[in-house]
Amino acid sequence: MEGYDLTIRIAGNTATPSLAAIRAKGYSVHSSATAINGDIGHCIYQYDATQNGRFFSATTPEELLGLIAMWEVRGDDWHAKAEDSAFEEELDRKMIVYDQDGNIMM
Repeated sequence: MEGYDLTIRIAGNTATPSLAAIRAKGYSVHSSATAINGDIGHCIYQYDATQNGRFFSATTPEELLGLIAMWEVRGDDWHAKAEDSAFEEELDRKMIVYDQDGNIMM
């Protein structure tokens, strides 16, 4: 994206730095995988982090880091508040929808 000094999007090169960031924050990190229909080549992954009696779990390292960051900002009362829902609704109203060719639909 033009006009930014830095852009980051989840890709194959963001999982390892996400795990490193979680570990640098002092969390213990564990992973597991469940083979779908016994096929080890097709798995559902789970990444867990624990610290000070708190447990975070997600399907990707990037999601796990996001949950930790959310909790670090919002604390134990992290659940959505009325003003959060209003902000999300505003984002949805302003959302740009593209077709498969990148043309704006709405």
